[in-house]
Amino acid sequence: MLLALTFAAYTVTLDGRVVLPRAHAAVASGHVLLPVRALGEALGADVGYDGRAHTITVQRGAHVATIPARGAVRIVNGRAYAPLRAVATAFGLGVGYEARTRTVALDDRVSAPKPAFVAAPAGNDVPPIAVTLQPSANARVHEAYPAISARFAGAASIDPRSVHLIVDGNDVSGLAAVIGDQVLFTPRTAFSPGTHTVSLTARDARGIPLVQQWSFDDTFEFVTMPMPPPTPFPITAIWIDRWIVPGTNTFDVYVEGAPGITGYVAVDGVGSYFPLMVYSANAYVAHVYVPNGVNEPYARVAARVTLPNGDTQTILLPQRLSIITPPIVRPTPTPVPIYRAAPRRPLGVPSASPTPLRPRFERPTPTPTATPLPTARPTATPSPRPAPVRTRVPLRRPSPTPSPQ
Repeated sequence: MLLALTFAAYTVTLDGRVVLPRAHAAVASGHVLLPVRALGEALGADVGYDGRAHTITVQRGAHVATIPARGAVRIVNGRAYAPLRAVATAFGLGVGYEARTRTVALDDRVSAPKPAFVAAPAGNDVPPIAVTLQPSANARVHEAYPAISARFAGAASIDPRSVHLIVDGNDVSGLAAVIGDQVLFTPRTAFSPGTHTVSLTARDARGIPLVQQWSFDDTFEFVTMPMPPPTPFPITAIWIDRWIVPGTNTFDVYVEGAPGITGYVAVDGVGSYFPLMVYSANAYVAHVYVPNGVNEPYARVAARVTLPNGDTQTILLPQRLSIITPPIVRPTPTPVPIYRAAPRRPLGVPSASPTPLRPRFERPTPTPTATPLPTARPTATPSPRPAPVRTRVPLRRPSPTPSPQ
């Protein structure tokens, strides 16, 4: 059965010193799983993974241990998360946990901590208590949120109800975490540069009083950039009324500001300006129309406004729009008949007879082409013949026939 994982930021300390201020830890069924590789890098250890054997190898100095990558160990996005006890044992450390402040305290059992000073409790039968402070007394740190802790090695478990912690005159006891013989506190607000004082009083389980007071210097300072003076009539917002998808030709742009604003809206790829009109008491709208044939996949939308005091201001829409409208369909051009007017003639000049119209079905008669006449060749002149002699022949008249008697 797979258990749901949630992730949260945890503070990991080693002997009272913060090594991971915001560890990205996993939580499964109420158990905290620490990132093995991130913790190994913070502790200066080497972490390896054997994919065939499904084991995680940890080497810290001369200490070498393995963690089986199964069971409670979870692999998320190539990162191994193991339970607190398994991780602490693999690194050769002791572990404590404070759920209220999400603090994991690791105890190095290999190298003994160097005490800041030794407090001798009352009674000869009680061993001395070694106190380790973080930051140490009169130390200089360069952190905006320095982790403050005090560990009383040799004391019994500290009673959380007896802890009274004051930092720079402010009582932060409710924000302190108690883990075994340690008291830890991480400031919620950034420290200002300068000297900071810490006062801690508590009692352990045997009733031995534990008192510490020390101070340290913090040199961290945030750099603030100069801000321009605010305008008397600022534009507070600009937005559009719909999702812009390919093919959208119209949309509305809204501008929110003080009453009395005038101006217009411009869009990349569109050659027109769209005036702002009053929409409500402190809002204005411009109706944008995008013609066909516009292809602007990263178009910007800006409003140029004139404030009531006469100043001009330009506000740009944070996101770019993909404005792609249908292409322009151009019709096929049809030939246009050309009409030519008849030439004008002066008055009094008779017009030529109109040419008779031919039927549509009659083929035009081809115009005859003039054939050149053949060139006359010179011929021989005939010799003159003598004229014939005409002889007058007398006319013979028939004789009358006698009629019978």
